[in-house]
Amino acid sequence: KLAQARSSSPRFNPELPCLCIAWSWGVGTRPRVGPMPDAKGKAIDGALVSSMLTNVAVKAAFGSLAFIPGCVVFRGAALRCLCGGLGMGFGAGMAWTQADLHLRHPELVPMPASLTSEAERMKAEGAARMASLRARIGF
Repeated sequence: KLAQARSSSPRFNPELPCLCIAWSWGVGTRPRVGPMPDAKGKAIDGALVSSMLTNVAVKAAFGSLAFIPGCVVFRGAALRCLCGGLGMGFGAGMAWTQADLHLRHPELVPMPASLTSEAERMKAEGAARMASLRARIGF
């Protein structure tokens, strides 16, 4: 009876090795198998790795500033540290994603800047924001 029930079932495909595979792909479908696409990535050298790891470290450091609102919102040290850790994780994850996208598509995603150029850019940005704030207040 079991063999007869399986053979009459619309989801059963005797060519597939497992009934659960037939259910997950649907009746009569096969997974798409073909050659791997050619990777047109960028060559990795020491300067590129240094720049990308610097980007990860800088963004993780900025993410760790989430510790400050954690100190305002939470009383316990564990939740404050959790906020800092989550911020570091998000910052490092964003930098890692940027580096990965740059390696895969160098023509679309720019290379992360070095530590000194990143610091100069942030300094200029901060000075411009302070100037606009002072102009609003009237100083």
